[in-house]
Amino acid sequence: MKIDISQSGIYHIFRIEEDLNIISDLSELRILIFGYLHQGKKFIAISFTNVSYIYSGAIAVLVDCYKKVKQENGRLCIVDPHPEIVTIFKFLKLDTIFPVYATIEELLQDHIDFF
Repeated sequence: MKIDISQSGIYHIFRIEEDLNIISDLSELRILIFGYLHQGKKFIAISFTNVSYIYSGAIAVLVDCYKKVKQENGRLCIVDPHPEIVTIFKFLKLDTIFPVYATIEELLQDHIDFF
């Protein structure tokens, strides 16, 4: 799985570069996120711009990561998602768990307003 990592403000952005199917899972992402948390980096956003499909196992990994980030008093958000991912998140009501932002700028502005 290809994951590009960048930083914007205090957020570390993990950009997933391929659809998440049974062959490609998010185990690598889990390891990366847990590693960042261990380093004290608690504000994480996952970008699904280039991802139009996500399978149930990948959703389970996302929920696991969300719980760990929350336990560390951090924040895990979804940013710049593909429209199909937004549809899936809304259908499964995951948008009530994960804050979803259309852009990184929107995320950063909400973070300022949130804190």
